[in-house]
Amino acid sequence: MEYQLPSTAPDAGNVLKFIAPLIWKSKWMIAAAVILAAAVTFALTASSSIQIWSGRAVLKIGLAPSSDFLAQKSGPAVLPIETPRRTIARLSDTAFQEKIIKRAAFEPATESISRSMVASSLRGIALDKERDVAVELSAGSAADVQSAFSAIAAEIGAAHGELLDRQIQVLQNRIDANKASITTIEEVINELSDRILRLMPSPRRNEPAPLPVISLLATTISGWTELQSQVRNDTTLKQLCEPTVLHVEADNLVVTHRSIDRLRASLLAGAGMLLAIIILTIVVSPPGRASAR
Repeated sequence: MEYQLPSTAPDAGNVLKFIAPLIWKSKWMIAAAVILAAAVTFALTASSSIQIWSGRAVLKIGLAPSSDFLAQKSGPAVLPIETPRRTIARLSDTAFQEKIIKRAAFEPATESISRSMVASSLRGIALDKERDVAVELSAGSAADVQSAFSAIAAEIGAAHGELLDRQIQVLQNRIDANKASITTIEEVINELSDRILRLMPSPRRNEPAPLPVISLLATTISGWTELQSQVRNDTTLKQLCEPTVLHVEADNLVVTHRSIDRLRASLLAGAGMLLAIIILTIVVSPPGRASAR
């Protein structure tokens, strides 16, 4: 009589223990196959060319009251809100570029490509004029270029506007303080004038006027005149301030076509070589040893 060993189905743990070493030994071949499939898929499905719209704008940095002039009345009365170099560094800052991309209203069809294009192409160039900075960028459509410029104008305007408002507020505080002093001095002048009139002797007696009071009145009037002049100058200085403005040059909004035919050919050639290497590796690999019985 023949006895047969009872057969038992392998459990999941034993199967995993058996398969895991095989997968690990072939990990590079599996990874290569995945890369090959992705490259071939991209090369066969990608369009032969993409449109790239490039635009150029000129950023004119605004003017703000000079800190030295406000504090010590020395140097130029107004200066650019920030130097062109600082503005260019701001445009190159990754965090600032993220704000631009989030604010810009890109078209749904080109939003993905425009986001990457704007982030990689946005740059500032110092021009010959002291306050001018050229801004260049690329996007997937003309509308996206305009949206990116609008976002830049808003973000730069907000940053520069905060700096400008701070300096103007200092100037306005000085104007308000001088006006309050003028009002007080005018009251003093009226009181001194009334006092002089009361102390003035009768013309018949031909006596001199009270000189100390007249001297004080003259000094007070001199201070009043100086404050009036300061208020006028500060008001004029406030009118000289300018916000930062971005001017888009419509004539420089151009479209170019970037061909990816060479990229496609390179990917297909590389995929072919990778496939040949995989096949050659399988062919020349030594057969596994037969398991001992």
